[in-house]
Amino acid sequence: MRLSKVRVWNEDGVGVVAIDNGPENPLDLDVLTQLMAALTLANQDPAVHWVTLTATGAAFFTSGIDWGSVGVDYDSVRELVRAIKALVSLVITLDKPIVSVLNGSALGLGLELSVLSDLAIAPPDVYLCYPEGAVGVPPVFSMPRLQAALPRMAMIRLVSGEALSSRDAGDYGLIHLVPRDNLFGEAKSIIMRIRVNSLARRIMNEPVRAIIDAAEAALLDALMSRCLTHSSRDELIKATREARLKCRSSYSIQH
Repeated sequence: MRLSKVRVWNEDGVGVVAIDNGPENPLDLDVLTQLMAALTLANQDPAVHWVTLTATGAAFFTSGIDWGSVGVDYDSVRELVRAIKALVSLVITLDKPIVSVLNGSALGLGLELSVLSDLAIAPPDVYLCYPEGAVGVPPVFSMPRLQAALPRMAMIRLVSGEALSSRDAGDYGLIHLVPRDNLFGEAKSIIMRIRVNSLARRIMNEPVRAIIDAAEAALLDALMSRCLTHSSRDELIKATREARLKCRSSYSIQH
């Protein structure tokens, strides 16, 4: 497969998979497919010992699903949900440790991917947000991790669409904070000390594995009520657009 929206390289045994899809790094079916291909390549490469999921730019790790690219019909929504489930399944079943390095804010599915990684590393100038929650579409796949990490009120606010700063997420233990100035260097030094094998990953991810089929069904049901009429779909697009304006990394604004 030709990777046009995702970059892959090996840096000292760290297999880097970077979303490279414009300033906001939105996700569509093409990006999801390329991410799965890139993660599979990194997982199968004997020269790679750790896998890192990151992105280009400084504003967004990803702004999440581009809902404008999703058709207003059952088959389009179903295809998207299947792709999301396949990507999540891959992330939680990789043989090698996977770490998200958040170059920018993580919105929507980007939040879920970061939470579902073995570790998320971020600078203090980004946000985590699930804007779809504001219109009744919950982060179903990452819910076990969010419930385990966050105080109840913080979790409810996050799944309702409110932004969580990386500083607060760091205080809750949801991510590990490092300085922006040497983000990837600091992250790589942490990643290369990780010793988590496939058995440990399986045990760590069992709560997510146990709910993945039910989560797929719940996401499909929630999206059917939002994507099959133009008015409801417009509300979803508006919620994600507003979140992008509010949650852009403060570092990218200053620079």
